[in-house]
Amino acid sequence: MRRDARGFTLIELMTVVAIIGILAAISLPAYNGYRVRSAENACLAEMEAYAGISLAVIRNGDAPDAAPRAACQNADDATAEGVAISGTPLAPGDRQAVCNMTTGDCQLE
Repeated sequence: MRRDARGFTLIELMTVVAIIGILAAISLPAYNGYRVRSAENACLAEMEAYAGISLAVIRNGDAPDAAPRAACQNADDATAEGVAISGTPLAPGDRQAVCNMTTGDCQLE
C-alpha cells in the first residue's frame, strides 16, 4: 500500500529557516545604515529649507519664524545673517546639519 506524502519534511523546514536567518543577518546592518542616513538627510533637508527662507526674510528686514523641529530634535533659530545655525537629527542620526547663514548652504558635519 502506498502512502500519500503531505506537507514538508523537518529537514526542508529547517533549511528554509536557516536561509531566512542568513538573509536577515546580511540585511540588518545595511538596513540600520539606511535608517541613520535617512534621519540625517531629513534633518539636512529641513534645515536647508529653513535657512533659505530665513535668509530671505532677514534680508527683507523682518524676523524669521522659529526653526521647525519635525526631522531635527534641536534646531537653532535664525537670528541674523552670517550667524551659523545647526540642527541635530532625530535618532538614529548622528551628524549635525550646519547651515551658513551668509550663503544659505548647509552640510552634515
